[in-house]
Amino acid sequence: MCLAALLCSTALVRPDPAAAMPQAAGFLVGALGFGASAVAGTAFAAGVTAGAAFAATTFGALLVRTVVGVGLSLLAQSLQPQPEIPKPSARMVNFAQPVVYAEYALGRVRKGGPIGFTGAAGKYRHYVPILAAHEIAGIVTHYLDEREAETDEAGSITTAPMTNKGAIVPFLGGAGQVASADLIAAFPGKITAAHDFAGLSGAYVKARKVKPDDFSKVYPTGRQWVYAPAFDGHSRIFDPRTGTRGHTRNAALILAWWLTEVCGQVVNWDLVAIEADHADSVILDRDGNPIPKWLLDGTISDDQDFETQRAQLCAACDAFLYETPDGEAGFYLGRYIAPEVTLDAGDFDAVEITGGQSGADAPTEIVPEYIEPENFWREFSGGVWTVSAEGRRVRDTPQLFMVSRHNQGQRIAKRLGRVKRAKWQLKGTIGAVGYDLLGKRFFRVQHAELGLDQVFEVGQLVREGAASFSITANSVDPEDFDFDAAAEEPDRPEIRAGEISDAAGAVDLISGVLAVSSGDGVLRVIWPAQDEVYSQQIRLTRLANGQETILAASGSAAGLPSFEIGGLVAGDVYSVQMRNFIGVPGGETSVGAWSPDPAAEVTIAGTVPRGAPAISEATAEPGRVRFRGVAGAATAGFRVYRSETDNFSAAVALPDFLPGSALAAFDVSAGDPEAVNILSDGDMSSGAAWTIGANWSISGGVATKAAGLNTQLSQSPALIAGTDYRVTYTAPDVSAGYVRARLVGAETVQGAAVTDPGTYAEILTAPSAPGEFQFHAVSTFAGSIDDAFCVPDSPSAVPVGGAYFWLVPVSQFGVEGTPGASHFLQVP
Repeated sequence: MCLAALLCSTALVRPDPAAAMPQAAGFLVGALGFGASAVAGTAFAAGVTAGAAFAATTFGALLVRTVVGVGLSLLAQSLQPQPEIPKPSARMVNFAQPVVYAEYALGRVRKGGPIGFTGAAGKYRHYVPILAAHEIAGIVTHYLDEREAETDEAGSITTAPMTNKGAIVPFLGGAGQVASADLIAAFPGKITAAHDFAGLSGAYVKARKVKPDDFSKVYPTGRQWVYAPAFDGHSRIFDPRTGTRGHTRNAALILAWWLTEVCGQVVNWDLVAIEADHADSVILDRDGNPIPKWLLDGTISDDQDFETQRAQLCAACDAFLYETPDGEAGFYLGRYIAPEVTLDAGDFDAVEITGGQSGADAPTEIVPEYIEPENFWREFSGGVWTVSAEGRRVRDTPQLFMVSRHNQGQRIAKRLGRVKRAKWQLKGTIGAVGYDLLGKRFFRVQHAELGLDQVFEVGQLVREGAASFSITANSVDPEDFDFDAAAEEPDRPEIRAGEISDAAGAVDLISGVLAVSSGDGVLRVIWPAQDEVYSQQIRLTRLANGQETILAASGSAAGLPSFEIGGLVAGDVYSVQMRNFIGVPGGETSVGAWSPDPAAEVTIAGTVPRGAPAISEATAEPGRVRFRGVAGAATAGFRVYRSETDNFSAAVALPDFLPGSALAAFDVSAGDPEAVNILSDGDMSSGAAWTIGANWSISGGVATKAAGLNTQLSQSPALIAGTDYRVTYTAPDVSAGYVRARLVGAETVQGAAVTDPGTYAEILTAPSAPGEFQFHAVSTFAGSIDDAFCVPDSPSAVPVGGAYFWLVPVSQFGVEGTPGASHFLQVP
């Protein structure tokens, strides 16, 4: 709960207008440092004594001797991104833990919550997500994972592919709430009428078991749905204009609720009504649509400190908080009010007035992060509010997680920009005149010596003693609070549908998944390293009974990502698949496909001895190397090492992990599996694909040229402009002159001149409008060409050219065996 409050009122109050009683007023006077002898009245004097004692405590000093007025310039410091402020999307999960903090859903929000109960019975998984620690008005949109769902009157889901696969029955936390009859029936004796979740809001959800072929369609995250609906929140917020309680998005009413019921403060309800009317006043957005001026939509929780709650609530509606001389809490929503107090030089004990923030560190643009309903009610970066077009770009990104409209976020961005680049900044100390500023947002400074006549907005007013205040303020102009949406509101950035997606191909597939058992009920899953943006899940199914488990994968062994699963049944067969996902377990925002498909099957068996592979053939192919042979015992896979020299200590492992099986034949490749030679008849077996120039001939598997003319041997493969190509070929004989490879288009890209026999490799980049691949020979060239390759290069391809390679066995625990003999391979 909120322990550190802004103001100094002394009692928890009901939502009725309250006047300061004599003892409360005496408490305030005593807290300010006056003695009981200085005042009259028994109750009043008792309050003075109590107030003096209270002020001597740490808590009393915090309340009475600190902030009595807070404006946007102070709140802005708490709006920059920081780890302790959870993003709204982080609340769109269902989780189970023994103790959780109370959460308050205000206005219209989307969130999940802790699991109040979960259990399996018959064909269904039943669970109860708790949405809020109070009564709510009702569900606006059901979301199961990131999919909207509709239900019939009984709660059965009617949205494909989830139709008839489950049900959602919300409970709103109101008086007379009863336990779910379905839960009582499903868990007799365990769930009773006493399990009514009184005072809490949430939903009873059940999810049906489905056929394996339908599982990924119905449950794309691999487990029960996360229920995180959009709903109208707190339904017991007091409105002094009607004298009733109900649901509202009105910023003033929500602020008053927070001050009275969370922070325990006294407010003047007549003044709250004025601010509520201002919040409801109609303005136009950039498209000309009429909208209420100030709304609040978001969540606060008991694990947030007072400053965090204050910053999020007040900054979202440009609110100014203050304390009145009577000890009441008050606030103004964002607007300009002509100042009633003027300070001159004689009112300041000390004052420093400087030019506002400028230079390299002053923000030139502000991009507010707010909640966008069209982005599934998740955080979203709004349009850029340009503060200044001059100088180096410096961007502020305030987090406005109680704002759900682009227009409102941009109005706050404008105010923040004006605050951070105010013309004047004031810092000083004043005397008893500070009491005249209690409850005032604006004041005028007329300082003849400085030639200053300017309106300022209080950033922070601090009571330092009985007759001493410190103050910080920024200069403002009335137009700082005006906002012409048609002219000033920037376009909202486009919301891309792919930002939250489980579409096929949106998340990388995990290839090369290896699952092995070392016996004793242990299974180890090994996979190649994945992009750091992803986390991994394992789907393990016991084939004997169809029992399926989804596990979050983590851990490593000898540098290979791996995960060990114990407690399995020896001799039973288990199927294993993996996938990448983005998000948190249970709250995945994007998921990949399960692989391998079909799933790998592993028999939980005993430990086997180790051994080395017997390699029968090692070959080079376009962009990759290939090994065939028979694996040794305890071999779960292989890694390939490469070196320019025949020295294993200098070799570097290729990134591929190559699955294998103990004592089984293998045929594995490392590199780009999709790489191909785009030249036809590169081995010169027929010559049919080549355009044969003068003095060239193809016979006996080689292309030969006699000295005579400058001519070419060419063909027209499907070259792509700007693509790098791996060009390799052998010159078995060079008697005179030279030959070179060329890519010909709008210009000619030439390879190195070859003057000696040998095998050559180079990278050539195709020119614009590419047309031909050529071997161009000068007139004196006499020699031959064979084994020609032109292969599109790729990041996964093995480096082009000749090198030494080793195939190294890897055990089921990721431990590498002793390397065997090297193999020199020329990789095209």
